[in-house]
Amino acid sequence: MTLYYLGPEETFSHRAATRLARAGEALEPCANFREVFRRAAADPEGAAVVPFENTSQGPVTEVMDLLAQSPTLVAVECRAVPVHQHLLTRDLTTPIAKILSKAEALAQCRETLSRIYPGVPLCPVSSTAEAARLAAEDATLAAVAGETTATRYGLVLRRPDVQDVQGNTTRFFRLENRTPGDVHGAPAPLSPTHALLYVTIDDRPGTLLDLLTPLRRIDLTFIQSRPILGERWKYAFYLELLIGNSGQPLASILGAVRSVCREVRVLGSYTITTQPSVPEVSETTALSSLRAMIADIDSTLVRTLVARRQFRLNPGLYVHAAPIEPQALAKAFAAGDATEQTRALRRFYLTQIVPRLAPAGDDSEPRGALHADTEAIAALARRFRFATKVIARKRVELAPAIRAAAATGEAEAVEQALLNREVEEKVLARAHDFALREGLDETSAGELVALYRELLLPLSRLIQVYIILEAR
Repeated sequence: MTLYYLGPEETFSHRAATRLARAGEALEPCANFREVFRRAAADPEGAAVVPFENTSQGPVTEVMDLLAQSPTLVAVECRAVPVHQHLLTRDLTTPIAKILSKAEALAQCRETLSRIYPGVPLCPVSSTAEAARLAAEDATLAAVAGETTATRYGLVLRRPDVQDVQGNTTRFFRLENRTPGDVHGAPAPLSPTHALLYVTIDDRPGTLLDLLTPLRRIDLTFIQSRPILGERWKYAFYLELLIGNSGQPLASILGAVRSVCREVRVLGSYTITTQPSVPEVSETTALSSLRAMIADIDSTLVRTLVARRQFRLNPGLYVHAAPIEPQALAKAFAAGDATEQTRALRRFYLTQIVPRLAPAGDDSEPRGALHADTEAIAALARRFRFATKVIARKRVELAPAIRAAAATGEAEAVEQALLNREVEEKVLARAHDFALREGLDETSAGELVALYRELLLPLSRLIQVYIILEAR
């Protein structure tokens, strides 16, 4: 038993196929939709998964036409899958020359991408996965694709959720072989609530009204016209009916429709189920998406710290700042009291950050230093507050390890459960690249990386530790 889909792996069709596959079915990628239909129709035990409609771009017309041309393939199940389009690149700093994806994916993100990257051309390729493969080979290329595609091809999320419409969703059909006229065949997982009809009518005034009149008491959830091949300016209609609430059997509905149509075919009967959407960012945005957001925060933070290095220490300005332990600062951010966070962060910054950034002495005009301090403190606050969003996701993805560590009540055990040295090394490498981009030499960039390693990253972890321990 084989389930055919538009490949390669990690396309949205592939992800839908994994959800619509039956036990024991092998998933087989195809190069295009025509091949999907051809191979599924030729395989008596074969089935196919194809996208039918997107909430922002409408129906997939190629699939509609192929469905009408494939009399033995009918829709037996429908799954509505939330689609999150992300901008993926090989790294976070190389300028983007082109943005690649399947044409439909680019259309779903056109306004957002043109606003963020004006002038960067959008170039269609055969699939989102193919776009990711090409981006993995060339750092100047970006791909619009799903998050699992990034993992598969070793890419990073340059910009998460670049689709124009939040709540973007695509409906996928599972198609199976049926003898012409047999729309039910083997029982589907759920009793059908919808039916999809393909109808043609005579070209005369009032015929469309004649078609719709027998359906006036039935919810019409989808209607679309398509040209009839070989008949100039003649159109067929696709009608999706909500039959589950009509109280009328499908056979009765078909009888009424056939009396006014040239041709009526049932393209499928199915129930529409919805794949759960991704909850809000503060709770469950995928950890890799949050890391992409942290990259943006770190870019700003490094810039502000580099700017502060241009001025001297000016100790006379800060004689009233008393030292503070990192634990006290972390507890202030874990508790969420904005006033206490500001007070604690200012003391930490002036007594532990500035002395490592600035040479001794005073500036003849200290206003520039004060302005740089304000910018740096704001960037640090944003970095530490974002740690509270990251831990919300870690509590989902690392739940067993975190629960076991929290049960000990020991901060060291919780910190060890949260520690990911591979990710932290990537953060340090990125900070180094950002520092070089801001004009620092290798020695100065190394000093800034040491600041990250010895103070900023441990503090971010410590904030998360106290949030976990408080939530026990």
